[in-house]
Amino acid sequence: MLDCVQLLHFHIGSMIPSTSLLADGVTEAAQIYCELVRMGANNMTVIDIGGGLGIDYSGSKSSESDVSVGYGLEEYAAAVVESVQRVCDKRSVKHPVICSESGRAIVSHQSVLVFEASFSGSTTTNNNAALSTLLGLQYVSDSEGARADYSNLCAAAFRGEYEACLLYIEEMKRRCLDEFKEGSLGMEELAGIDALCDMVRKAASSSESVRNYHVNMSVFTSIPDLWGIQQVFPILPIHRLEEKPSVKGMLWDLTCDSDGKVDRFINGESSLPLHEIREGEKYYLGMFLGGAYQEALGGLHNLFGGPTVVRVSQSGVHPHSFALTAAIPGPSCGDVLRAMQHQPELMLETLKQRALEHLREDTFLTAEAVTAGLGHSFNNTPYLVVASSPSSVMVENL
Repeated sequence: MLDCVQLLHFHIGSMIPSTSLLADGVTEAAQIYCELVRMGANNMTVIDIGGGLGIDYSGSKSSESDVSVGYGLEEYAAAVVESVQRVCDKRSVKHPVICSESGRAIVSHQSVLVFEASFSGSTTTNNNAALSTLLGLQYVSDSEGARADYSNLCAAAFRGEYEACLLYIEEMKRRCLDEFKEGSLGMEELAGIDALCDMVRKAASSSESVRNYHVNMSVFTSIPDLWGIQQVFPILPIHRLEEKPSVKGMLWDLTCDSDGKVDRFINGESSLPLHEIREGEKYYLGMFLGGAYQEALGGLHNLFGGPTVVRVSQSGVHPHSFALTAAIPGPSCGDVLRAMQHQPELMLETLKQRALEHLREDTFLTAEAVTAGLGHSFNNTPYLVVASSPSSVMVENL
């Protein structure tokens, strides 16, 4: 049967961070290829290295990161070809045809998810816990004034009042320094006060309020890898680019799931620089490099279907010339119900009969108005629609 073998196919991973790891895996596969030839597979002509060509999601070009790679396309190709050539030359085996199936690298850049941030909600604070650890620290002296300052400091830390914390710690340090000069406070206690003062300053200076931005999309449908395997993607505002972002924000989707949030961003950040949302204005963000393979993996979690798809093609010779070639609306509520094996038409007819039974003609809402509204709802998108504003949109580059 060895004479029937024509191809060796293997796959060492989807995101190989460095060419040294890549070369190591390809070298092993090339050795297997040569061994098969030695054993009688003389019709072997092709070695398929699968994928491995990674994407630099973070822009850091780092070979030490899970979301970046330290090489480009040319370095990838050189590492593969040199590894195969070196082994085959050493074993006196004819060079094979080398194939690659780098799906992630091919399709990642072909899709952008555009979604609206509808409003920002309550504010959370990153370092309440850090300052709250002040409680229970026995740095203070026995003087009544210093203990009062310490008590005020702890209360301000719990409330997140960082400027007040700085005032209280400075007053407390001044009191303790006076006591040290008078001989009523030991050097150890004064050193403890200095350490506490440094800790409060660092915690207060690093404090920043993080606002919750509610966005018109579903993490589980449009960015499933973020939830499933903690993959991070480049996300940023796509307009008002001439304005410097003034706040930090986390993103919360439309679903009722507590995991429906984006709180992991590039470079390990837990928040994203954003602008204040202006009343009466739209505020859109984009998620990039999602072509592999978010749209294909997304399901119907919480009965949110896929977003509207707009196809964009480059037109003309200028690199910034483009044309919108198609706009495909996302599935309606009725479409999603059908995908879940329900029958929207039967559901609507049942609701219409109930409306006719329970609504009188002299009521404010007639049965006809209710059924018309219900029928309209079945044809609407599951996402938020205010007036004529679109829901989240998937932009595909062709």
